[in-house]
Amino acid sequence: MITTTETTPAGGKIQLKMNMESLQLRVELKSLLQLFGAQASLAELAITEFGDELRVEEAQEAGGSLYYLPLRLTPDFIDHILDQLCPNSRPAAIEYLNKYRSAWSRADHDTAQLLEKNADLRRALQLSKKQDQMAHTLRKMLSSLQKNRQLAL
Repeated sequence: MITTTETTPAGGKIQLKMNMESLQLRVELKSLLQLFGAQASLAELAITEFGDELRVEEAQEAGGSLYYLPLRLTPDFIDHILDQLCPNSRPAAIEYLNKYRSAWSRADHDTAQLLEKNADLRRALQLSKKQDQMAHTLRKMLSSLQKNRQLAL
């Protein structure tokens, strides 16, 4: 894994980690929350929502655990915690969410143009997206069932 800390235009720092095997970029949730001015403890809410997608690393220098979520799930995490953010943190979180979605929309458009020229690649990507969506839906359903079970106890 390669870890980097990026300075954002607002002067905050966000920690990203790249898994070189899967080429998957992950964002460290506490650094993301600090960017919004939100409580870092909200990162722990990702455990029940994102389960096996979340990577937790112990970091003594950071004073506890670091939570790494795939960058593609960042909007889902923000949506998940939005109602728990303080009023001062919500606008920054919504702005980040909108910019993220806009950037991915442009990337999707560019990808679509590329895929128009390669049918085999297009079919493979569509299958991968469908499997990813089904896995995410299943995780949400299982998380909901687990929450209901805990409430019943």
